[in-house]
Formats: sequence, C-alpha cells, structure tokens
Amino acid sequence: MIVPSEQVAVRAGRPLRVLHVLEDLGTAGAERQLAAFIPRSDRNQFLYEVCVFSSGGRFVGTLREAGVPIHVLGVATGGGMLRCALRLRRLVREINPDILHAVLFRPGVVTRAVGKWCGRPVVTTLVNTTYEPEWYLDNPRLRRWKVWITHTLDSLTSRLWGTAFVAISESVKASAASQLGIPRQKITVIPRGIDSKGDGAPPAGDVARFRVTLAGAAAYPVILNIGRLVPQKGQQYAIKAMPLVLREFPTARLFIAGEGWLRNSLERLIAAEGLQAHVTLLGERKDVDLLLRAADVFIFPSLYEGFGNALLEAMAVGAPCIVSRIKTLVEVTEGGRVALLVDMRSPEDLAAKIVQLAQDREHARRLGLAAREWVESRYDLREIVAALEALYRDLTAEEHGHNRMAAGS
Repeated sequence: MIVPSEQVAVRAGRPLRVLHVLEDLGTAGAERQLAAFIPRSDRNQFLYEVCVFSSGGRFVGTLREAGVPIHVLGVATGGGMLRCALRLRRLVREINPDILHAVLFRPGVVTRAVGKWCGRPVVTTLVNTTYEPEWYLDNPRLRRWKVWITHTLDSLTSRLWGTAFVAISESVKASAASQLGIPRQKITVIPRGIDSKGDGAPPAGDVARFRVTLAGAAAYPVILNIGRLVPQKGQQYAIKAMPLVLREFPTARLFIAGEGWLRNSLERLIAAEGLQAHVTLLGERKDVDLLLRAADVFIFPSLYEGFGNALLEAMAVGAPCIVSRIKTLVEVTEGGRVALLVDMRSPEDLAAKIVQLAQDREHARRLGLAAREWVESRYDLREIVAALEALYRDLTAEEHGHNRMAAGS
C-alpha cells in the first residue's frame, strides 16, 4: 500500500531522514543515479545524507552543492566489514536516520547488519543479476570459494535482515528471488531513470567539431562503447569485431570510454590485432553527452547486466544501439524493438550489425528515434523519483504500524 500524498512523510513533525550507504561516489550507474535522484526529491519531506565506505569520488561535489552531507568511513575496498559496521553504527547513532538505503555487496551486507543492530529499516537496491552462471564467463579473477562466501553472506543477511529491496529491472528481481532467496513480495522494481529533457542538446556545430577532434574528419562509422573495463562488459568482442567492420568501412573507429583492471589486456589485444589506428581506450570521461551524440553507433556487448545506465543514456539521445541478446537488455530495449540484438560473445554477429547500421542510415535514424521515444515514455526520472519516495513513505508507515501493534500488545 502506498501512503496517500496528503500524508506528509514526517516522523515527529520532521522530514524523513534517509542515509544512503555506498562503496564510494565514483562514476558507475548507482552513483550517477543517486546524484541525479537526490536533487530532484522533495526536500520538504525527505532529508538525505550519504555514507561512503572507502573514499569520495566524482559526485561528492554534485551532492554537496545540493546540500547533502557526505560521511567517509575511510575503509579500503575489499575488506574491513567489521570496521565498516562499527563506524556505520556510530554514524547511525549520531545522525539518527529513519531509513538506511544501501547498494552493492559490502554496503548491503554491512548496512543490513547495522540496521538490525540499531532497529532501522533497510532498503537494498539490487543492481545486477549476480551469482548467475554467466558471472564466471571470461573472468579468471573469480574464485568459486570467494563467490560462495559472498553469496552466502549476501543471501543470509538479505533474507534475515533486509526490510525491502529495489530491483532495477524485472530480470534483477527474478535473479534475486532465485539466487538470494528473497521473497518476491519484498522486491519492488524501480528502474533507472533519466532526465531526457535535461539541459537540451548541445549545438550541432559543437558536436560536429567535437567529432572531428575525436576521430578525424574522414572517420566513418564512429562506434562507441561506454563501460568499466571488466569482462562483464564484453569489450574484447567489440575489438575482435573491428577487423570485420574494417573490411567494409576502412575508416571505422571504435572508442571505448571507461576504466578498469582489464585495460592492459585490452591494450594487448588491440596491438595483436593491429588496430592501434582504429581502436582507442578513452579512460574515464566527463563529456559523455558529446561522445554519445558524436557516435554513429552505440554498442553494448555485455555478458550480463542489471540494467545498463550507459545504454539508457545512449538511447535517450537517439543513438542507434546494438546490444547483447541477454534477458536484461532485451527487457530494457522493449524486446529488441528499439535496438538491434546480437548473440553474446560473437564478434561476427556484432560486426554484421554494425555494418548493417552503417550502410542503412535511415534504418539507424529510425532506430535511434524509437529508442529516444521509448526512454521518454518508460524511464522518466521524475517518475522514478516519485516511486522511490512512495516506497520510503510506505516503509515508514509500516514501521509505525508495527510499533503501534507492539505497544498495544
């Protein structure tokens, strides 16, 4: 049940205080979404604070400009769960939030434990189809015993101490129910959102000049991928597709924006294929909007995804997109209606679809237009903000109900 809007979300005459708990405030989808969400939420009804375990990051400035306090626990990524729990417990006692909202593995496990410890409801955002078989594909760093430990901790704390869960897609909800044992009724699907109206498109002349600076005047097609440089994102298959694309379009260029531990391996692959003049690893970029608008084709050859924030941004600007035929991306692209689907881990299929769009620009234009209309109708950030606010209201109303029942007994 959603609390009616006239019932202002207050406790003891004040706005609800929500503490968001993350690993850091870097450039990944969860952090980007939080930085977009908080400034658009109703600050008369909700007060937000943010706790990060390891360090700050790109969006610290954005949130502080919005008046959001940032608390840095200073515990390095990859360990120190007990230290995180003790410091988070101290922070919770200090600021007295009404709701804790965590995202990703370590913050999720720790926050659910602290929530139980301190008697606070905990919302966990589920952002990926983790622990599925495809998680292991192409990833030599994964050790099954480590995965077993994380899986067990994640599952136990979710089932025992998780109050409510937000899945960013139906695919993530199904995965969480099957892999973590979370009851489906505790999971609300609230997808990623984007302000597609935003600040408006940059002038066409600026985009054209940017494209020439980026790729050169003769480059065609300009192909773009955005994502962390990790096996999940399938960038090695994009690189392996390029020799096939170059047979049809010798001036093609592929740009990959993002950073990660796979960089050295991808650089070696680029050199082995002799593609140094055609494939560029851009690293982290702050000009994503210009990159998306300068590209002729956006590709997203992921092995698994929870949603795909970069894909959402690409569709929002009308870029023609090519994505892996996996459950989440089929869902996010309306069954493949607004993007071309390719077989996962198939450079041949990916190259064929790139060539198809490069040869048929009218088809590419229609595909991009359909994608933009789909995003505007389905993933409007204002509706996503309203849905999450409603969940907070509903959650605190239930807590009040439980407290009243306990007092009456």
